[in-house]
Amino acid sequence: MTIVANNQGGLTLVDVTVIGIYLLVMLYMGLRIARKQRSTEDFFVGGRDLPAWAVGISLFASVMSTILYLGQPGEMFRTGLTFLTRQLPLPLILIVVCFVWIPFFMRLRLTSAYEYLEKRFNYSVRALAAIFCLLLIFGWISVVVLTASMALVEITRIETILPFVTDADGAVYTTILGVGAFSIFYTTLGGIRAVIWTDVIQFFVLLIGALFTMGAVAWMTGSNIGDWIEVSQTYKHEEVQWFDWDVRNRSTVFSISLSLFMWMVCTHGANQMAMQRYFTVRNVKAARISYVISAVAALALGVILAGVGISLMYFIQQYDLPASAGILSDIRSVRNVAQDSVFPQFISIYMPSGLRGLVVAALFAAAMSTIDSGANSASTILTVDFMRRFDPKSEASQLELKRARIMTACMGVLVVGYTIVLYELSKGSDIISLAQKGFNCFLGPLGALFVLGMFVKRATPVAVIPALILGEITGVCASYSTELFGVDFSTHLVIGLAWLVTFFTALLIGFLHYQFTGEQASDKQQTFMWRAVVNKEEPSNVS
Repeated sequence: MTIVANNQGGLTLVDVTVIGIYLLVMLYMGLRIARKQRSTEDFFVGGRDLPAWAVGISLFASVMSTILYLGQPGEMFRTGLTFLTRQLPLPLILIVVCFVWIPFFMRLRLTSAYEYLEKRFNYSVRALAAIFCLLLIFGWISVVVLTASMALVEITRIETILPFVTDADGAVYTTILGVGAFSIFYTTLGGIRAVIWTDVIQFFVLLIGALFTMGAVAWMTGSNIGDWIEVSQTYKHEEVQWFDWDVRNRSTVFSISLSLFMWMVCTHGANQMAMQRYFTVRNVKAARISYVISAVAALALGVILAGVGISLMYFIQQYDLPASAGILSDIRSVRNVAQDSVFPQFISIYMPSGLRGLVVAALFAAAMSTIDSGANSASTILTVDFMRRFDPKSEASQLELKRARIMTACMGVLVVGYTIVLYELSKGSDIISLAQKGFNCFLGPLGALFVLGMFVKRATPVAVIPALILGEITGVCASYSTELFGVDFSTHLVIGLAWLVTFFTALLIGFLHYQFTGEQASDKQQTFMWRAVVNKEEPSNVS
């Protein structure tokens, strides 16, 4: 076997052909599945009968795949194998999601997660949470599209200058607009069923690309994983401590583990994009299987991508890449960009023609899939939490399905604009930090809100509305502390800080309000707290 370097980078005719075939297949799948849709029940939750294993892979693929795929190899340069310590909280996350969240939400038979908040609090709380989730979704999708677009520019070597952009940003703008335009067309098909099956294909293609990268490095350098680990241990990584009181330090085992725990718990218990996946399966058992499969996929791909990262550390000792010069730069922004560019540059220069095209197509499809998934969730929120709330008769009509598709396309247009703004705001950031800045600032308070509803009787609208707003302000300020205040704050601590501010502010206001008025959750509202809900049997129409 001989692997020939493509020193010019970019795509060959074979690559372009593979990309075209891949995208046509994805489009065909979407069209075929879309023809079977008859109602918004099909469009939003797939008739609640999708296979648990496919939903599990989709849950992981749409939530994390592109960010993790492109970000973790670069993160291995920054923190080395200690980054894998973030997997330490996985057993605790498994307990919370499988035995606290899933039994609760699956018994409520929701389409939008925020329907619950009106039952437990009132419509104002529901609407406010839905708005913040829309902001989170826009940020989420934009980060995925931006990371995929930057990688595509690196791999394909696009050199396009748009009329309104006069510098190197033109290539990124062109890619964002291209991905967005195709995605907007794709999202008009909509439907969670199409999203889930394309996610499954995308996951396996990305997995093949990662495995081939390690195999190619081993073949070209005559090395093995032991050699890679040895080089990684001698590499100058950021110092990783178990704990540090300095909130500017993003590289502690505690902060990394806390970040993963809070992100996973809040995502699976408050974010419509993830929770909507659970609503597509039949019952609690199927939802648990979906999560376990998602967790296994995340763990497996995380370990594999760690292998990609350390293999590339070894690779650049013998082979040159354009990013090599900046990897050890004393300027953080230069170093971050260079470290995140190594994997895309390897794909561009050393991955064989054909397979390179397949990986590029998968990255392209991943961005489209995330737009489709996020736009579908945003459309669900707008339809169920707003339009249907004021026009209940529309639920059973074909007009609502048509309206949902139009709104899904409109969400795609908004995402393109949001992505370009995010690109300008986040230049010099590494991908992991970019993800945390782009959307995690909104996540913690939403997670705290659901916990308050489930477990705290004195949590009333008077307490949770100001707490939610204060928590969101805290999240944004912490995420952009450097830009706003000139003070560094670890991006790994943002979700936890915003969660704590929301939760304890609500506790304090709720306690004071109860002391003065004696008001707490009514008897009816208490029937929607955790213990009361999980003690009910699952709906009889669920097999």
